[in-house]
Amino acid sequence: MNTNIAEHLLAAGDPESTAYVDADGQITYAGLKQAAQAYAGHLVDAGFKPGSNALIVADDSIATVVAILGVWWVGGVPVPVSPMLTPAEIEFIAEDCSAAYRHVEGQEIKGGEPPEVAVQEPSDVVLIQYTSGSTGTPKGVLHTRAGIDSVLQGFGRVLALTPADTVLSTAKLSFGYGFGNSLLFPLTAGARTVLSAGPPDVFRVGAALSAHQPTVLFSVPRVYAALLERIRDGEAPGLGSLRLAVSAGEHLPAPMCGEFAKVCSAPLVNGLGATEVLHIVVATNGSRPGSTGIPVPGVRITVRDDAGDAVPDGVEGRLHVAGGSVAAGYLDRPDATARTFADGGAYTGDIVRRAADGDLEYVCRRDDVINVGGFKVSPFEVEAAARDVDGLAQCAVVGARDHSGLEQAVAYVVPANGVDPLALRALTRRAFKERLPAFKRPSVIEIVDQLPVTSTGKLARFKLRAPEVTVALRVLREGRGRTLVCIPYAGGSAGSFTRLARQLPASWRVVAGEASMRGAVSVADVADAWWKAITPYLTDGTVLFGHSLGAVLAAEVANRAGAGLEPAHVVLSAPPMSAGPARALRAIDDAELVAELKRSGLMPRRR
Repeated sequence: MNTNIAEHLLAAGDPESTAYVDADGQITYAGLKQAAQAYAGHLVDAGFKPGSNALIVADDSIATVVAILGVWWVGGVPVPVSPMLTPAEIEFIAEDCSAAYRHVEGQEIKGGEPPEVAVQEPSDVVLIQYTSGSTGTPKGVLHTRAGIDSVLQGFGRVLALTPADTVLSTAKLSFGYGFGNSLLFPLTAGARTVLSAGPPDVFRVGAALSAHQPTVLFSVPRVYAALLERIRDGEAPGLGSLRLAVSAGEHLPAPMCGEFAKVCSAPLVNGLGATEVLHIVVATNGSRPGSTGIPVPGVRITVRDDAGDAVPDGVEGRLHVAGGSVAAGYLDRPDATARTFADGGAYTGDIVRRAADGDLEYVCRRDDVINVGGFKVSPFEVEAAARDVDGLAQCAVVGARDHSGLEQAVAYVVPANGVDPLALRALTRRAFKERLPAFKRPSVIEIVDQLPVTSTGKLARFKLRAPEVTVALRVLREGRGRTLVCIPYAGGSAGSFTRLARQLPASWRVVAGEASMRGAVSVADVADAWWKAITPYLTDGTVLFGHSLGAVLAAEVANRAGAGLEPAHVVLSAPPMSAGPARALRAIDDAELVAELKRSGLMPRRR
């Protein structure tokens, strides 16, 4: 038996058969072995030592695969990282893993004399995959030689790839799912793999399907949704060559799985995995809409409560995975390792329930469960209620705290092109009312241009939960005299001050704004955002006016501003009003405000 994973993988294929195809050409299995050995020689000449970590910052290409295999050949540990990460994120990972070598796209490699292949023991760490950061700071996950063998013997048996297969994966090598799809499984089978650089948009995927006629497609639900959309529009994205399609990375909605089964003869396997277990550990037997599947060979699954005890069938609980593919832990994070890698396996962070026949049903991520008045609400159930709303492109639901500190469901909705946002909000609210009990309905529906995603394309719900305040100001009327900066009442818009602007002298400039809030924001957070937004408009003649709730904000802005708000900047308000350092004039309506302005001397009386 080969003890080095690179030697094992490179020996599997017919030397004259094509191993990889990318935008620059193709390479045979014999050419791949030669290139990997030459890269290994380059590493030795560069002083790279066995057991050291090599950061691979590159998109999917033949050169990237060669680098990974070369690092393995000399006994190093590849750390594949997406080049789509920011420079700060890449530097964080480089420092976190103490990278002794860095491979970047486009660098010229002078191949050295092929060294002897290094020995890798089953317990040796041979791969570090960083979590995608969908819940926050990425963590390095330590995978062993034995763990990779377990993946190949587990989900690899479900795939049953052969040398006759051509594989296409939209998931990247820097992602655990993509690493198995484009490297481990096809090389072990001696298959042909198509590597595609760049973001996996539906047009690039469609072109690859048509050009290369893959027999196996690995992708994520968002790409399958886009392919189905093209089919509905009368286009043919080239699915006819497929014998198998696999979906993982995020929840696959049952209607999407069912629709795919109607338009493609290939089964769509729904899989569930995690970086902590390297690849898919639960999978369906073909297309089974609504099912997450059963454990793959060699994996033991239990559903447990917070105390780590198994729960009865039909009861929701934490997914616990045991088996050879479970990682050795996190790099230099003992506390996180103890929490995740516990009870003889690993907790993936997923909430599931198991049927009496052993079939698992995905509920949501543990971090995503929303606690509304003591009721546990799955965001996927809420999202499903709005899925067929006309004009809705995407919807994500998260838990956030209101001004009282109580958790509520908030829906973020992306309109399709040309759809009126206000009309979409009304339709979405109606769908929630008709299809959900009151406690599951989102309290807030926010219209956004797009949903945040991680570098691997997964929805970054934690970014939606993060508090954020955005203030947009617009000038209602230009003037060279005093400036009136208006903060609206609760739910009011900048346009609500138009009538007031018409009653002021023509010399006044009127600036009004409105705030959009996300997550659990405080009055202080909102005041800070307003203060930053209005600062460019402050002059000796500026008047800050807040109406109703806007009056509270106006006073809070004055408090936050301190000496930055000179006495000339007067806060005008309608009740209620909190105390502040700036002078306050009470005004019930526009007419009374104008009268107050005249009485204060801020606005000259007309003769």
